[in-house]
Amino acid sequence: MREICPKDFYFAQIVRQREGSGVEILSRLLLNEEVLDQSTLYQARSVFKWGADTLLENNIFSVENWLEVSYHLCKQRWDSSVDWLETQPISKIHTMLDIVKKHVEDVEKEQKKAARKRK
Repeated sequence: MREICPKDFYFAQIVRQREGSGVEILSRLLLNEEVLDQSTLYQARSVFKWGADTLLENNIFSVENWLEVSYHLCKQRWDSSVDWLETQPISKIHTMLDIVKKHVEDVEKEQKKAARKRK
């Protein structure tokens, strides 16, 4: 299975709107669907459970949230294009968000220090 990418959020939103299951999303993440034909039901179930717990849990944004996040990442000059961001794995997106969050915290600390020095 491949890691989920933001371009998958659009498909996930469609699946959610028609009350589909996470299995549809996970099947999209399979790199080689023939592996399922060669697996037992128990093995396939284990793979899909692992995928749901590891790949989908807290990693699928709504399209609206993704567009807001991508706007802020683009504004931070990660890239000028949402298309580039949508091809990145979600682990990289989370890392970018952590970096931006840390940067904002550092800037706020510096502003507080500067404000105390002025008093």
